[in-house]
Amino acid sequence: MKVLVSASFKKHARKTILSIFVFAFTYIFLLLFAIGITIGFTLLGVLIFTSKPMFLTAVACLGLFASGLTVLFFLVKFIFASTKVDTSHLTKITEQDEPKLFSLIHQIVDEVGTSFPKKVFLSHDVNASVFYDSSFWSMFLPIRKNLQIGVGLINAVTEQELKAILAHEFGHFSQKSMKVGSYVYHVNQIIYNMLYKNESLDRTFETWGNVSGYSAIFIGISVFIIQQIQNILKYLYKYVNLNYLALSREMEFHADEIAAHVAGSKALADSLLRLGFANHALNYVFNFYDGKIADNIRSNNIYREQHCVMQLLAERCRYRVQEGFPQIELATLKRYDKSKLNLENQWASHPTDEERVKALWKLDIIKTDVSNKPAIALLANGAAIADQISNKLFSNIQYQQAPAVFELQTFKDNFESQINRYTINPKFNDFYDYNNPILQGDQLAAKEHIGLTFDELFADDRIDLFYELNSLKNDKYVVEAIHKGEIKLKTFDYDGKKYRDIDADELLLKIDKDIQDITRQVDGYNHQIHHYFLQLSIAQNRKEEFDQKYYDFAAFHKTFDESQAIYDDMNENTAFLSQTLPFGEIEARVSDLKRREKVFKNKLAKLLSLQDNIHPPMDATLLATLNKYIATDLLYFNVDQYNEENLQILLQAIAAYKSLLDDIYFSKKKTYLDFILLLEKDKNQQ
Repeated sequence: MKVLVSASFKKHARKTILSIFVFAFTYIFLLLFAIGITIGFTLLGVLIFTSKPMFLTAVACLGLFASGLTVLFFLVKFIFASTKVDTSHLTKITEQDEPKLFSLIHQIVDEVGTSFPKKVFLSHDVNASVFYDSSFWSMFLPIRKNLQIGVGLINAVTEQELKAILAHEFGHFSQKSMKVGSYVYHVNQIIYNMLYKNESLDRTFETWGNVSGYSAIFIGISVFIIQQIQNILKYLYKYVNLNYLALSREMEFHADEIAAHVAGSKALADSLLRLGFANHALNYVFNFYDGKIADNIRSNNIYREQHCVMQLLAERCRYRVQEGFPQIELATLKRYDKSKLNLENQWASHPTDEERVKALWKLDIIKTDVSNKPAIALLANGAAIADQISNKLFSNIQYQQAPAVFELQTFKDNFESQINRYTINPKFNDFYDYNNPILQGDQLAAKEHIGLTFDELFADDRIDLFYELNSLKNDKYVVEAIHKGEIKLKTFDYDGKKYRDIDADELLLKIDKDIQDITRQVDGYNHQIHHYFLQLSIAQNRKEEFDQKYYDFAAFHKTFDESQAIYDDMNENTAFLSQTLPFGEIEARVSDLKRREKVFKNKLAKLLSLQDNIHPPMDATLLATLNKYIATDLLYFNVDQYNEENLQILLQAIAAYKSLLDDIYFSKKKTYLDFILLLEKDKNQQ
């Protein structure tokens, strides 16, 4: 297959090739300099020794010779270095193991026009990549690549989408035009090796220093020269890397085009939009079982559960499901990101998913002979290898006893119960995901609700305001970083207008005004909604209950920031526990901590008195530990050592405090929102 490269690809390839020549010229100059240093130091050492043969001049002679050789070794050590990829976490498969998957790979390799991978591995995650063990000689010798495919990815795509994803990976190595990327990758590795991988050199210095005290002089000379060379290489690394990353982004578009010719634009675009969602679902499963370690519970198969979570989340997010897979639209993702800031990220190795999807749409390559069967069906024996990989993950966990195994339905019931605990009813249309039902600002807007229905109060255009507000706050954070010089840019675009870095303060005023305007609008919506449900409660003779639930949440909301500040203060003032400090300073800090702890214990006791608000209830063992902590004056440091047991109780109390604070806050909020939803339901039944 021959896919022509774009003009932009050619431009960046020329720049990258130039950077390789600049590196080669600079390196040859430095190498000649090091050879000159070695010869010069050797001749100087011989001259010193022959002028006056004695022990000290012999040491000087050998020291100068060793200094020169050390600098020379620093510049050539990368030739002997190699990078070997750790595959211990991967599962190697063969054609005999997985004939259908290998048949698909053979088909892709033939269509793309590249060589079959040396080895094929399966991993547990949502990912696919091509990798190989590399060395300096990899630039000149043909290297067969290995293919890694994540079962979490296979489980989340159709056969056609998997074909597109693998074609993209092979596309990176299928054409001569892509070779320049391989060369500059190795140049980067060479510079990186000289800058940051100097363990062998450090060991040489250590051995040398142990021989004689005089060695320190010559080690100092070597280190000084090497540091000057590294200063040059740092600038060179940045120059080469920027050109490489720009080319890398073009290479991604090129590999996408190859994949589109093999499997069609739609297959790759759809998978790009879904993979983040699939990864999110798999992480949900991992987090769920992290919380079950103490209960000695593990999964039967994380991939069936990943699929289950994808279906549950798709239903909650109202994503269309086709052929068993959620179809995620670019417009849906863009709804959450309303940033007006446009920065060219010159350090990004990949274009954004949005840029890639739009480029694929523009190609509009349509394939009619497609298979939309689940790709997981390609794996032999009902995807038995997925069970094996799942078991491998859990075998690394230390359980207190033989763990029980959750079947799929048990997992689903428990997972749904867990997310329902922290989820606002979807009938509110995400209105309260980023907003709290608190009355602030001008109450005049409340009168504007007259005639509005429940659906109009929680309409999509109102929800979009929250996404816009969040994006404005994120934009403000970035523009502030530009203003302070933390992000170095000469110009950037905001809302279609170009700004200079010195204009950032002017833009911040505009963003602040937009934030204030939207905040006032949101406050008005909250007043309208409150007034709407107040009237319903009056009509249903439930005003007292309505007021009680609202003010119960509002009162806790009012003190939340103060309670959070207590947690932050305790976190900040226990950070020293992980530092090495003089005993006197430790005693002073522990004394200060004990003073702050009084306020913390009082607040923790108040939170524990409110724990009836949360479900499920707190673990009995943890509750007993917290009560003991509150009632006991624990000793954390005595003379010259910490009391580790008491420190663990303290840190456990701090973590429990934060968990309690958040759980009670959300519980009170949810209680109020569930009540007003009940008012709406009863109104509709009248």
